[in-house]
Amino acid sequence: MSENNRQYPRQNIKVEVELCFLDDCTEKAVTRDISRGGAFLLLQNPQKFPMGEMITLSYTDPLNDNNPTTKDAIVVRHADDGIAVAYIEMEEF
Repeated sequence: MSENNRQYPRQNIKVEVELCFLDDCTEKAVTRDISRGGAFLLLQNPQKFPMGEMITLSYTDPLNDNNPTTKDAIVVRHADDGIAVAYIEMEEF
């Protein structure tokens, strides 16, 4: 068995997410798993979201007391059933 070296452990939590890409905010997805660093989103058409592109996610964050959350993210992996995204954290000035 391989060791998991992830900075943020994944949790198998299903959350409905609204995705915005290129000013289109009509796509909905459900997370397969989520962490403080990113998520895997189950999608019917993962090819719609190119690798390396930035998308915006809006959802109720179960890892943050179910607060409404908006995160910018980058598509880092494709699979037949969805995409993996890594959150982009902007440091405050």
